Amino acid sequence: MKSRLHALLQQGYLTPLSYFFARFVAGHYAKDEDSLLIHSAALVSQRNQQGDVCIDIDRFAGQPLFDTSLDEPFPAAPDRETWLSELQSEAAVGEPGADTPLILDGPRLYLARLWNYEQRVQQAIRERMQPVDDIDTGQLGSGLQRLFPQNRSGDTIDWQKLASALAVSRRFAVISGGPGTGKTTTVVRVLALLLEQDPVMHIRLAAPTGKAAARMVDSIRSHRADIHATADIRARIPARASTLHRLLGFNGSGYRHNRRNPLMLDCLVIDEASMIDLPMMARLLDALPPKARLILLGDRDQLASVEAGNVLGDITGHGRSIAWTPDQAQWLAELTASSLSAIPSDETAPAIAGSVALLYTSYRFSNDGGIGTLARHVNTGAGTAALELLRNGQSEQLAWIESGEKQLNPKIIERAVEHYSRYLQCTTPLDALEAFEQVRILCALHSGPFGVQEINRIIAERLRARGLIGSGDDFHGKPVMVTSNDYETDLYNGDIGLLWRNGQQQLRACFRVSGQELRELPVRSLPAHVPAWALTVHKSQGSEFREVLLVLPDDENSPLLSRELIYTGITRARERIIVHASPQALIRGCTNRVRRTSGLAEQLGWPPAIA
Repeated sequence: MKSRLHALLQQGYLTPLSYFFARFVAGHYAKDEDSLLIHSAALVSQRNQQGDVCIDIDRFAGQPLFDTSLDEPFPAAPDRETWLSELQSEAAVGEPGADTPLILDGPRLYLARLWNYEQRVQQAIRERMQPVDDIDTGQLGSGLQRLFPQNRSGDTIDWQKLASALAVSRRFAVISGGPGTGKTTTVVRVLALLLEQDPVMHIRLAAPTGKAAARMVDSIRSHRADIHATADIRARIPARASTLHRLLGFNGSGYRHNRRNPLMLDCLVIDEASMIDLPMMARLLDALPPKARLILLGDRDQLASVEAGNVLGDITGHGRSIAWTPDQAQWLAELTASSLSAIPSDETAPAIAGSVALLYTSYRFSNDGGIGTLARHVNTGAGTAALELLRNGQSEQLAWIESGEKQLNPKIIERAVEHYSRYLQCTTPLDALEAFEQVRILCALHSGPFGVQEINRIIAERLRARGLIGSGDDFHGKPVMVTSNDYETDLYNGDIGLLWRNGQQQLRACFRVSGQELRELPVRSLPAHVPAWALTVHKSQGSEFREVLLVLPDDENSPLLSRELIYTGITRARERIIVHASPQALIRGCTNRVRRTSGLAEQLGWPPAIA
């Protein structure tokens, strides 16, 4: 007789990895595959693959462990106390620190590997949360006044100035804000202030993807020439960035830099930190020298990492307001010449809040502008208001295309083909890349009528019918996205380029490195890749486009439809966003929030999340 888990595997409700991990536990601990332990092991593995670091026993107690449409529903878990008691009696489950495949830490059940990563991250952050004790505050104060001579926003507080003061004063700091709030503008000034404190400070820049690293470099180069610092300080601000994998020296099987062989640096700045998963954050912190600074930049409201964890969200309190202790608020007020009454303070603020600064004012989107207002409605769960704003047609930045019944509205394809026809008229690959990067279709799904695979197929078909592209798998003008890291070609997962014929009619793969630099390589040397007229919203993180065509699934119950996904898609657009969706899907998506289970936020001092 087949076990219940095997039935789930056969019908696609359980991944092979989860099933075989459960079988491994059963085989080593002589347990029936239909025992509570084995079902719990399968659930932990399954939830890890869906982004959770652990499972919360309180959440699943008394509920079916797996949601299926099988004729016979999956049995419900026992009540909390019974479940915990049974797990505690199992040899496969250990207390924190035990050498067992599963770890039970309070009401949370972990794979031992992920429990270990979480402990390493929280311990390393705690060790870096204290203020730096060798800061020349007089020099820092005068530097802040020089680099932030006036408050551009008109707010009572210059949040960029406050964030800079905080970042310089801590070995661990997070600067979080939405699009256009000036995260890079701020960090360029932070680096100048740090170099004024220590001119020989060794600073490195990094990001999770090659695209995000290139954008970071372009932004820093464009801002460093404008700051009120000496030519020597401006020249010392780094203008090269690497991916996290390259920074740590990944060689296909492991990482060269770790606790025994740390990175040679004094300060590490990482952009797009919301994309960093828990294992990667643990490796990064392991590889940092004990006295090194770490500055994370990112938007805490964006989608979390593809792999397990929501590290930036855990560190910043998952949307909670940030306040500092009265002592820290007083220090910041004096240092920045700010009004103490305007600085948020709270005697009960957790210690981690002292390392977090939020930027509130967008210089890209005005408070009453279409994209900014739409993003704000989505981010606060006001789906009906978002729908009304899209439908009323009063902002040139916004457009609404209602999806058909289980099919794309032809208007979205027509608009995309019209845009993509333009880059194909360019005569040089650099001009073509510049034109191509202006517009992008972003999707929630990979497959199905609203997914990237089908939309890429349709666009290729329409462009081919116009005689703008050739036939076959590889042709002049084909946009490609790399889907694996390749250290020989220096191309990484998420890098986007074009296939383009040179003057000798040789088809080459062309990638823009930064600014006006172009890399070319033979098409046969390309790592694994897919067409890139349409991308998933996840793959678009770290990018921005003049216009975005956001395609949402028409199924309002799609598990991928969330507030974070819609917000991330919208905020990739600089000037115009076109949303293709059903009204029900948009409203429901703004209601759904991504809630990843972990213990990191509470271990860092944040109160438990409200259910």
